[in-house]
Amino acid sequence: MDWVYGVTTVPNRKNTLLPKTLASLAKAGFECPRLFIDGAESNAEYTHLDLELTVRAPSIRTFGNWTLGLAELYIRNPNADRYAMFQDDFVTYRNLRSYLEQLPYPDRGYCNLYTFPRNQALCNGKKGWCLSDQLGKGAVALVFNREAVLTLLCHEHMVNRPQDPKRGWRAIDGGIVTALKKAGWKEYVHNPSLVQHTGILSSMGNAKHQQAISFKGEGFDAMKLLS
Repeated sequence: MDWVYGVTTVPNRKNTLLPKTLASLAKAGFECPRLFIDGAESNAEYTHLDLELTVRAPSIRTFGNWTLGLAELYIRNPNADRYAMFQDDFVTYRNLRSYLEQLPYPDRGYCNLYTFPRNQALCNGKKGWCLSDQLGKGAVALVFNREAVLTLLCHEHMVNRPQDPKRGWRAIDGGIVTALKKAGWKEYVHNPSLVQHTGILSSMGNAKHQQAISFKGEGFDAMKLLS
C-alpha cells in the first residue's frame, strides 16, 4: 500500500515533543515523514534529521500549515492509497502502519487515530473502527484515502475558513469534520485508541486534551490487535 505522510510542527518543539513523536512513528512504520515547520527562520536546525522539509516563514499558523501540508502531500503524490497528517505531540504503537493496512478503510469516512473518552464510550466495547460523535475531537493523527483528501481540500467550508476572524486559523479538527460532514462523510475512531496525546500545553493555547483511556502503551505491538 502506497502511503504519504507528514508531521506539522513549530520551532519551540524541535528539542522536546518532536523527537519523541518521530521516534514513535519510526517504530510504527512511518520512518520518513515530511516535516511541515511553521515559523522557522531556516531549515538549518532540522537538517540532521535527514527528512524532507517544508519551512513556512513567517508563520502561517495552524490551519494554514496543516491544510497546505495535506495539499502538498497530494500534489507530490497524487496517486497514493493513504494520506496521513500527524502533529508533533503524540506517541503510538509499534507496527501501526502494518496494522492499518490490514483494516478495511471506512466507506465515505476518514480515520481519527486519537480516541477521546467520549468517543470511547460510543464504541460500546466494539473493537476496530467506530463512528465518533462527529465533533472532530483532536487532529493529532488523521488518515485519509485519496477521495477523502480531494473532497476535503475542494470543499467550500475549508476554502472559506480563513475568513473566519475567530477560528479561521485554529481548531483544525473542527474544520475538517465540518467540511466532510457537509459533504456526506463521517469520522471514525478506533477501539482501542491508536495514539496517545503528549502535548500538555497546546501550541494554540487550547485547553489540555483529555487522555485516551484505552491506549495500550507505546511498547504495544499493533499487530496483536488482529488476534
